[in-house]
Amino acid sequence: MSDNSFYIVRGAKMFCDKGTHKRKINLPVSHGSYVKGKPKMNRCDVVPEENISYFGICNGECKEGEGDIYLVGEDGSTVSGKKCCFEAFDLWQQCKEDALVDGEPAIISDSYLICAHGGIIQFATTGQEDE
Repeated sequence: MSDNSFYIVRGAKMFCDKGTHKRKINLPVSHGSYVKGKPKMNRCDVVPEENISYFGICNGECKEGEGDIYLVGEDGSTVSGKKCCFEAFDLWQQCKEDALVDGEPAIISDSYLICAHGGIIQFATTGQEDE
């Protein structure tokens, strides 16, 4: 691919295969590399609550808190269960090794992250889309 369409930037939507809700990846401070005026992400952007929020209800091995929480699902229905307690098992995998962002490989649309509680986090969008 010769264009920048596969780079992940702040605001890209992610999902966990064990969670009920999509979330946007965040980057509090830019690494200084941009696509379409939006900051690119790198493989180290895995900090819970700083880069990655919880994915709703966990259908994996999360056992956070006492009792269930209740959320409105993406389809409008009510969902309940244990709150997702995202914890990165490692850094982002399958990054673009030859494209460095602040000294680390860039996250791309094929990158994924493994949660310590059994989920696999992938991207639904790159964040480059006009909203």
